[in-house]
Amino acid sequence: MKIGEWDNLGRARGLLQRQLGELNATEYATHVTINPETGRLRILVATDLGLIEYSYGPAGSDPEGAWLLRGEVYRWGSVRGLRLQTDAQVDEDSGDVRGIWRLIAEQPKLELTADTTATDEHSLGALMPFAHACMEHAG
Repeated sequence: MKIGEWDNLGRARGLLQRQLGELNATEYATHVTINPETGRLRILVATDLGLIEYSYGPAGSDPEGAWLLRGEVYRWGSVRGLRLQTDAQVDEDSGDVRGIWRLIAEQPKLELTADTTATDEHSLGALMPFAHACMEHAG
């Protein structure tokens, strides 16, 4: 998925697109996770320049106050310990298959999961394009 396809970005969408334009970076894929307790977003963008990790949330302790987008670019050669793992299980009675995918990295620290039964940010459609871009470009 790309920035424009994530419904949960709100005002951050325009900021992200502007920053990618300022960097003259080409977006390959994006993944977004939401902290349900705070509403903070973690936004990971795979680009031709590297992996960009953003945090979007309140600048201070007031969730109704100004929000800040903070990012860091990791050149693909500095992304460490990147791996993609999968587990699959077949229900013997129904024949249904449930698969779990995990994209893990040591630097930057991340663990993203996808479940073949999920429909949110944990769905295969949300994770796999991002995982593919990372696996293809990481050093």
